[in-house]
This record gives sequence, C-alpha cells and structure tokens, in this order.
Amino acid sequence: MIDDVIQELKKLIKNLKSENKPIVRKVIKNLGVALNEDSWKEFELRFTEVHQDFYNSLESKYPDLTPNERKLCAFLKLNMTSKEISSLTGQSIRSIDVARTRLRKKFGLTNSEVNLVDFLSTI
Repeated sequence: MIDDVIQELKKLIKNLKSENKPIVRKVIKNLGVALNEDSWKEFELRFTEVHQDFYNSLESKYPDLTPNERKLCAFLKLNMTSKEISSLTGQSIRSIDVARTRLRKKFGLTNSEVNLVDFLSTI
C-alpha cells in the first residue's frame, strides 16, 4: 500500500510547480524509509524463525557490531549478492561493498582466504 502511494506521488511530481517538488520528494523519501523499516521487521522475524541462534552467536562473538552490520550479516548468511542487498536496502552497491570490507576487517578476515559468506555460515 505504501509502495502504491510512493508510485502515485512520483507520477504527480512531474506536474507540480518547481517550488513544491522538494516537499513532495521529502514525503516520498519518508514513506520509503517507513516501508523499508516495515520490510526489515518482517524479514528479521522470518529470518530468526529459520536461523534461531544466529544473532545470539554473532552478538556473543562480536559484540561491537552495529545494527546495520548485523543486518548485513543476515543478508550475507542468506548468500545474497551486493546487488540484491542494494535493491532491498536502497543503498548503492559500492556502499554495500565497503560495508562488506569493514565486516571482513572486524572479523579478522582481511588477509585470509576465507570467504565472508562461508565464514558467516559457520556462525
């Protein structure tokens, strides 16, 4: 439903006066954020049903991970590509790749032959 409203607003913005466009763009962005938050909550619920101990193990071994890093770990645990994660989160592929590099560093995998996805599958 929110997605439908966003699409309608995107169509309407073309016909608006230029001084009103920034206001509508802000509304579109805020709706998108709300949609992503709801989608993430649903994803997290389903993910924890299947991988019950993943977050607990991750938290106990790596307590310094941020919420976004834990979210990225969940996506990677499902063997998702940077492109797939990018489309779900609204971040650029480059941002996802940088975040993956930072995760590898936090996990101590920078000079290792171990793949990040393989590493997360053992947690």
